[in-house]
Amino acid sequence: MIYEMDQDEREILLQKFATVNRKLMTANEQLEQANRKIKEYEEKASKAENASKMKSLFLANMSHEIRTPLNAIEGFSRIMAETDSPDERMKFMEIIESNNSRLLSLVNEILDLSRVESGEIVIKNKPTDLGHLMSSIKQVFKFRCPETVDLIWTKPDIPVVMTTDENRLMQVFSNLISNALKHTSRGSITYGYNMLNDGRDIRFFVKDTGSGISPEFIDQIFNAYASQDANQQQGFGLGLALCRIIVEKMGGTISVKSKMGEGSIFTFEMPFHGTIGGVSTSNRSGTATNVRTLRVDAHLDEENMKTVLVAEDEESNFELVRIVLQKRYKLLRAHNGIEAVTINEDEKPDLILMDIRMPEMNGLDATRIIKEVSPETPVIALSAFAFEENIKEARAAGCDEFMAKPFRVEDLIETIDRYMKK
Repeated sequence: MIYEMDQDEREILLQKFATVNRKLMTANEQLEQANRKIKEYEEKASKAENASKMKSLFLANMSHEIRTPLNAIEGFSRIMAETDSPDERMKFMEIIESNNSRLLSLVNEILDLSRVESGEIVIKNKPTDLGHLMSSIKQVFKFRCPETVDLIWTKPDIPVVMTTDENRLMQVFSNLISNALKHTSRGSITYGYNMLNDGRDIRFFVKDTGSGISPEFIDQIFNAYASQDANQQQGFGLGLALCRIIVEKMGGTISVKSKMGEGSIFTFEMPFHGTIGGVSTSNRSGTATNVRTLRVDAHLDEENMKTVLVAEDEESNFELVRIVLQKRYKLLRAHNGIEAVTINEDEKPDLILMDIRMPEMNGLDATRIIKEVSPETPVIALSAFAFEENIKEARAAGCDEFMAKPFRVEDLIETIDRYMKK
């Protein structure tokens, strides 16, 4: 029929067909774009749902991890106050101290992850006696292992001193052993190290006889928020993710082999720099101090005691310092930075413990003023803000030393004694 039309009619009709065809093509493109957007929205929704589930699982695991040591700390604190037996008190104190270390380690892991994600993790290498480090690990975990699990350190025949970041290496071992304890109800956890490639490399390991890791999950084991069994809350949390990041920062690699029902072995290898078979030199001071060293001679001459000014606005924090130091030094109290400046001018203390965050005037401003008047008086900063920038700010203000809260009592005593002897 189109051929019976004249030329003008055919052109008009062809133009209409072309217009309709263009509209169809445009509609088709719009439909494809809409389908792509729907697919993108579905993928985003799926990722958001998975992320939400992972975060919920992470929070559930963290809640479990935090409440467990808190329960022990609260419970044994009450029991310790009710017993008259010195031996029982010491036993309860050791349990409380162990769970306190566990809780602090968890908090540090959470903070470390945030620092890692912002690229702030720093490796500080120094000569480290590995034998002493391994022994310290044994001391840390001896009260956390149940009676049905043996913690075994495979000692090498010769001493090894390695140039590495001792604290980070300790953190990796602590995380791996803590993970092994979660999944090992009986049997053993073995840890140690051995040399590779004629001493050019070193391999560290933690091996357990626990429940093992399923094959489909093992590739995700070093990811944050990973969890093998949400129902049992037997997750791997942040610890293994931090292990991977720390080991890689130290120039090494970490891996795991496992068989369901037979256990797992985690290994991490890195280049070795140090000495083998030489004279071992410990670089850790006071790490193995027993809590019994807190007891001191009560018959001290108060008139000859040196004076410590404690600038602290929190009553519980001051009370802890008071109990620890009252038999060693004469104590003065400042509730804020202004009082600290005034008391320093009036009493001339031998040393100052300075909290950073206080009302009226903070510890940094107070330290700057004090150092102008008494530049020789040691000022030790005590702060719960313990990132690298906080330490630098304290140093810049004139603080001679920085200690993070919560601090180990033995470390506080040792640090004060060191400055008092100068």
